[in-house]
Amino acid sequence: MDSPIPTEDNATRIPRPLLLSAYGVDNKITAINVLNRWMYIFPHYRDQNVRIIGFSTDADRRYVSAMRLASVFFASLSDVQLDKHQHAFKINIPTHWTWVFLRHNQLLLFFQDSVHLVTKWRNRLLSSTTDLCFGIDKISITHIEALIRDGHYTKLDLRLTSSDINPKDRQNYNSCIKLISDDVINPLINGVDTNGTVVYLTLLKMIVKA
Repeated sequence: MDSPIPTEDNATRIPRPLLLSAYGVDNKITAINVLNRWMYIFPHYRDQNVRIIGFSTDADRRYVSAMRLASVFFASLSDVQLDKHQHAFKINIPTHWTWVFLRHNQLLLFFQDSVHLVTKWRNRLLSSTTDLCFGIDKISITHIEALIRDGHYTKLDLRLTSSDINPKDRQNYNSCIKLISDDVINPLINGVDTNGTVVYLTLLKMIVKA
């Protein structure tokens, strides 16, 4: 099954989700329950010639703990060694990448849900109670608000409107894509005391591309 993926030229091209399974929980699960669920799903799809590469979740501590156990990331279980699983794949990590902690053999990979992560960054920027700084440089939505009000730029120039920075719309992923466009970042580069906001949006852009 082929799906389009985001590219540098078209970051809004998002693959359509595919439902692998559905289940109900009472939210009283543990990390072991999560791990058992994944290990139940994995072989069943393997039998259908579907190789699950990994799982993507939010940052709930039970999911994070299950990820650490499965990837042996400073956590392990004596009776669970997924890196020795017969279907584990090998990752060739350059020796000079000392900042990467990942075993060479992995059955699964784990990711923060990218849409979740990106919208969290946007919401933090829009928050009226959060004081963000990059070193001594202030990160503020007021820089973008000033850009929208600036008579030198039209809606067509920025491709951004006031509704895109509405803090009540907390799951507006398209707004994130507009905020990280060069049409917004480039004018900010020439602004006054806007370096922190430029760095923040540039990092957000890197997260989307990753």
